[in-house]
Amino acid sequence: MIFSIFAIIAYTAALLWITPTLANIENQNSDKKPNIKAVFSIGLLAVACHFISTSQELFLSEGQNFTLANVNALMSLLLSAFATFTLLKWRTIWFPLMIVYTFGICSVTVSLVATGNFTKNISENAGLIFHLGIALFSYALFFLALIYALQLKWLDRKLKSKKLFFCAMLPPLMTVERHFFTLTLAAQAMLTVALVTGMIYLHNFFAPEQVHKAIFSSLAWIVYAVQLLGQWKFRWRGNRVLIYSISGMILLTIGYFGSHLVK
Repeated sequence: MIFSIFAIIAYTAALLWITPTLANIENQNSDKKPNIKAVFSIGLLAVACHFISTSQELFLSEGQNFTLANVNALMSLLLSAFATFTLLKWRTIWFPLMIVYTFGICSVTVSLVATGNFTKNISENAGLIFHLGIALFSYALFFLALIYALQLKWLDRKLKSKKLFFCAMLPPLMTVERHFFTLTLAAQAMLTVALVTGMIYLHNFFAPEQVHKAIFSSLAWIVYAVQLLGQWKFRWRGNRVLIYSISGMILLTIGYFGSHLVK
């Protein structure tokens, strides 16, 4: 419990460092921006505490406790860790980072107060562990890509309304679009691996109680494939890309969290 509290405090501290600057971005000097090293250090501390608290809830002596709250906390951990380290390279991550850390606070809180037990022992099945890990990481990247799609739409609207102003905190539209495409492409590759490994290592992958995961995950793969093709070949932008991104995320959420992850 103590590490969950530390994680919540650290995530909140990082948000308090970032949010005031971004919330008043139109009234700030163009050179005003949060301290990258400070936010990274606090975020890294939050991720470390998040990791320990999730490990304590997920890994039990009799196996792994795959409750929905614990799986959600694990996915949030992967998302927060990736976004925190991305902060060192991508200036486009500032706005998504607020959502990611807020989600981290919510997931740790839910995991802290939620009760339940859904224990399975998969520690000796390396293939299944790989499948679950790659599936959750792909979901985390798709979630981050969706936040990028929303940021892209906001910047595009500002440009069209001629209300976009110069500020060091605002990333170039083309850079956001490139990072969005990169995230979606990486997540799609991981989803492909997750589907293949699921067919190999989940012997009941197409069983009636599991088939909805295969169907909705495959539909999500098709949606994202069409989106990537449209962006690459036909230069899709705006509402069309956002709709595809939201649709794929909904399908993937139903597939992953429509029931317990492992049965």
